[in-house]
Amino acid sequence: MLPFENLGDSVDAYFADGLTDAVRSKLTGLPGLEVIGSASSGQYRRTSKSPREIGTELGVRYLLIGKVRWAKSAGGASRVQVSPELLDVSTTADKWAEPFDAPMNDVFQVQGDIASKVAQALRVALTPAAEQTLATRPTADLAAYDAFLRGERLFQAGTAPATVRRAIAAYDEALGRDSAFALAWARLGVAYASLYTNSIPLATLRDSADRATARALALAPNLPDAHAARSLYYRTAGDSRQGMAEADAGLAQSPNNVTLLRAAANADESVGRWEQALVRLQKARRLDPRNQVPMRTECEIALWLRRYPEATEVCAGALSAGPDNLNNIQLGVMIALAQGDLAGARRRIQDATPVVGQSALVAFLAQYWDLYWPLDSAEQARLVTLRPDAFDDDPPTWALVLTQVYAVRGDRARTRIYADSARAGFVTEVAATPADDQRHLLLGLSLAYLGRYPDAIREAERGAALMPISKNARDGTYDQYLLARVYLLAGQPDKAMDVLEQLLKVPFYVSPAWLRIDPEWTSLKGNPRFERLSAG
Repeated sequence: MLPFENLGDSVDAYFADGLTDAVRSKLTGLPGLEVIGSASSGQYRRTSKSPREIGTELGVRYLLIGKVRWAKSAGGASRVQVSPELLDVSTTADKWAEPFDAPMNDVFQVQGDIASKVAQALRVALTPAAEQTLATRPTADLAAYDAFLRGERLFQAGTAPATVRRAIAAYDEALGRDSAFALAWARLGVAYASLYTNSIPLATLRDSADRATARALALAPNLPDAHAARSLYYRTAGDSRQGMAEADAGLAQSPNNVTLLRAAANADESVGRWEQALVRLQKARRLDPRNQVPMRTECEIALWLRRYPEATEVCAGALSAGPDNLNNIQLGVMIALAQGDLAGARRRIQDATPVVGQSALVAFLAQYWDLYWPLDSAEQARLVTLRPDAFDDDPPTWALVLTQVYAVRGDRARTRIYADSARAGFVTEVAATPADDQRHLLLGLSLAYLGRYPDAIREAERGAALMPISKNARDGTYDQYLLARVYLLAGQPDKAMDVLEQLLKVPFYVSPAWLRIDPEWTSLKGNPRFERLSAG
């Protein structure tokens, strides 16, 4: 289903996109139909490619296209005019076409009618349950629906905290008009979970995600988006097994839902079911072949499993679909580092710089997975000129990045200055989020750079204990890696190597080749045990 073309005012484009998504969602819920996901089909907006070319690229037999006009009148009444067409890509002939012109109050009936007519044209038998799905209205309040669609447009623009907060405001506006709007509750919960993950992890954000997703599921127990949102909340709260159960419950009702497949795969990854996660992601990629999100997760898992050819291939696909996505770029850098190819990693950084800008790229790499050290001298010089606003206005994170850069550059005075700033900030954040594992570990790392070793080890061990690998096979490994770094800075190399030895036995992005080129471990070179570990 290609994005319906907006024939009205450009400011109403979000309405046409929302109508497209609503019809796609109804079709996806019908047994007997496989519908390509929005991320893949959305790339053909205003395309010059023929239906046959699009069909070949997506591996589909039929295309649903259409045009939408939101006809507003000065008196306040308005109409929705939709002209959908179902094309057989092998012949490019219409299989079905029918114009709709209805009062805006009937927009949900129009959505259901389009999906129903498409199903009939494709000879898909509609069970009573399927007919009920097609007739379902997300809300009876059109103003609430409009606010919801504005929130969707904002949230789809990215996970930058400022943008997510604007989306939250729009979802809240929708719910202020209709408190029984289950889909809006689900998306509000996802937005809060995203904010918890991508900004300071305040308990109030996690609690808001809990309330919103629980409310969505209570209102609509069969809504796939509600199950996906609840699964995300559980994983955000550290309960990956419950997150997996929630995603599986949604998939039992909607097995071809790409969002649920991704949610289930992420939960599988957290509990260490790596192969099962790959199976789900490969199905998601078949249903949404140009969606970079499942490709990126599949690439990450292949990297953690140290299957570098597979990771390289999938990452290339994600990068092709999203060349300006910082996560895609970073994964390519990490694949090179895991194979001991520092020069190759630096080439990837240099190739991406003109696409995304040097400041944004170096800040992202230095903040996530601590990739400050592959930056060349010019990139590091640029990094130390950045201010906290380049790190989501999180001063302790900014200060710790600069601490590590100055440490690797041998500037002890600036290392201590910024380490103390980081320490002070993380003390405040730990007090606000005492159950957050990484805040304790980052505080421990700051203390280690200051030479306060007993305090550093205590904080780092406390953080690692909050998120053991047995609880989260993905995030727990990173926490262990931070713990090893604290042990090494604190002058306990044997404990550091104990941790490294265990990490090399489980899926994780760090490899023996990585250890050989990472300057964090330079002081261990020549140690017979470390030489064995880094030799693989």
